[in-house]
Amino acid sequence: MAMALTAATLVGLLIAGLVAWQSVNLPNQLDEFEVRELRPVLRAATPEQWPVLVRWIAAYGLHMHIDTAESGRAKLFDGREVPLAEAICIVRDGQRLDASTGQPLGPAPAAWLEAMAQLPEGGALRLPIGGHATTDEDWSVLLLRLDMERVVAFSMPNVMLTTADAATTVAVFFAISATVTAVYVPLFLLAFRRRYANRSAERLSTPLERLAATVRLAAAERDATRRAAIEGPAEVAQLAEDVNRLQEHLAQALAERDRVIGAQRDLVASLSHELRTPLAVLNGHAELLSRDAGSATRAQVMLRQLEDLHRLLSDLLDMTRLESIEATLAPQTVVLAAVVQEMVERFSAAAWRQGVVLRAARTPPPSLAAQADPRWLRQIVANLLSNAIRHTPQGGLVTLDIEQRDETVALVIEDTGIGLDTARAAQDLADRSAGIGLRLVRRLATAMRGSLRLEHTDEGGTRATVQLPAAPQR
Repeated sequence: MAMALTAATLVGLLIAGLVAWQSVNLPNQLDEFEVRELRPVLRAATPEQWPVLVRWIAAYGLHMHIDTAESGRAKLFDGREVPLAEAICIVRDGQRLDASTGQPLGPAPAAWLEAMAQLPEGGALRLPIGGHATTDEDWSVLLLRLDMERVVAFSMPNVMLTTADAATTVAVFFAISATVTAVYVPLFLLAFRRRYANRSAERLSTPLERLAATVRLAAAERDATRRAAIEGPAEVAQLAEDVNRLQEHLAQALAERDRVIGAQRDLVASLSHELRTPLAVLNGHAELLSRDAGSATRAQVMLRQLEDLHRLLSDLLDMTRLESIEATLAPQTVVLAAVVQEMVERFSAAAWRQGVVLRAARTPPPSLAAQADPRWLRQIVANLLSNAIRHTPQGGLVTLDIEQRDETVALVIEDTGIGLDTARAAQDLADRSAGIGLRLVRRLATAMRGSLRLEHTDEGGTRATVQLPAAPQR
């Protein structure tokens, strides 16, 4: 409280001193009026623009209150109403003219004419106190020459306070300032302390939140090119710089990884293409050997291995083109009954040569359809059937079934083959040999908003389930 009273006293004394100083001679509005900047505007103004300019200058330059009814009058600071022409007029050929309407107001005072004779074009001159044209009151006049014919005269009254008025004003200001300061200074100090603490916390938390949002967005979009804004206190700005530097290193590492992966894909594609020729030659010789009764058994083994190699090369080529394949997938309505019939007919011969029975578990209804790319859906089923037949011993059974599951459909391929070991079944790993074809199936199914699941059956075989979105019912 003592601090508040002391501050109130100091503020009151300061205000009293200012009022006492101003009471000697309050400044006229013309003292701070920048008329030279108005000269180009006034000189180029058309008669239609002058009324608007006069009102604008009176309101914002001379600080008068302008009547909204456009009566041509304005209020001074002391409440008096005067015609706008008394504050702003034009002098031409020794006559005063209303700046808004151009109507004559009477002859200009001799003091004006004498000053105008010495006023150069574009010049401005402040006349002594008491130079108004129509009143004996203390008015200051400022003359601004627009051109050789026209001079604009700006007039404003001067304010002088008596000693008694100055003393009363000082006393009132002192009492009010002391009371207000004593009441509000403690509240101000408390509010300032809280506000300062809040602003300090906000100054630190806001850039941190933006930095965290940038990091989360970069992680969600996997965008190593996104950069954080360098802002906030030095510590936060340094953290943002470190994040940006980490993003740069990550972008470089990803670019290098993409380059290495691209080179590996090119190598695999090249090798796959080059190996097809020698494999074709070996396949031809193996077929010739299979016609000889003495080497037929061994030739059949060679042919099966060559067939596996051909399939492996095809899978390798598909893996190198997988990203472009995923980008060009065109899901549409695929009737699954036709897919089941086609796949059973296509792989029946291969199953028969292996000594395996292949059949459809049931005939799916014609209305059962999936939303998938028809070409790659058939490739998925072909890979899974080929894998099941290849790993099912003679006398085994491979079945292809279709199941409706809420908003999805499932293609289930089950065999009585060698099965998956417990660890692989638990982890749902798609690998029983080279595994490339099954990994390709998984990627394709995921790209079509589906999934692949491998399970160990109770009979010792394997169940592969491809789940896809069901096509909308018509």
